[in-house]
Amino acid sequence: MCIQPNDNWQWHYDAHDDRLMLDLSDRMIFATEYKGRQLVPSSFTTQPFCVDDAALYYQLMDRVAELEWSVPHQVQLVLNAIAVSRFYKPLMPQSWFFGETHPAIIPETGALVCMGTPHGKGEFLVIEAGEQASVCLNLTDDLILTTSKTLPRFGVIKVMNNRMSPRPVAQAQYRQVS
Repeated sequence: MCIQPNDNWQWHYDAHDDRLMLDLSDRMIFATEYKGRQLVPSSFTTQPFCVDDAALYYQLMDRVAELEWSVPHQVQLVLNAIAVSRFYKPLMPQSWFFGETHPAIIPETGALVCMGTPHGKGEFLVIEAGEQASVCLNLTDDLILTTSKTLPRFGVIKVMNNRMSPRPVAQAQYRQVS
């Protein structure tokens, strides 16, 4: 793992860059993807990276290990996911962009799921799982939702669970040895 959470990490909002930031050390700051208009009021004051954040960090790092992403990209994904979980404004479901799936699943936090639009298919990380709808983070580059709307990578959307299907697990390739 690239970095390990510690007691010195601090969340803060940077008004100049209009981004939620995570101070990792004196020489390293992580800039999230999220602007001030997307954040709850508590994000505008310095907040420690708490024990719950650290627990979610390790939980999500275990879950995203199955993605074929480099470890630094996995860390970027997980830190953005924690920022959403802790500081993103509540969302209303926007399920109409996605087709229904049968049978419906009830995902858990950290689940990797797929959803399809008439324009393509996207992979998502479930950030907050609910009985009816869940908050998801887009893992796909600029997923086309409609002819005039895209969801960028790390974009956040709340969707009814009946739009999600489990992400196919890559099967190990074996060859027969004589």
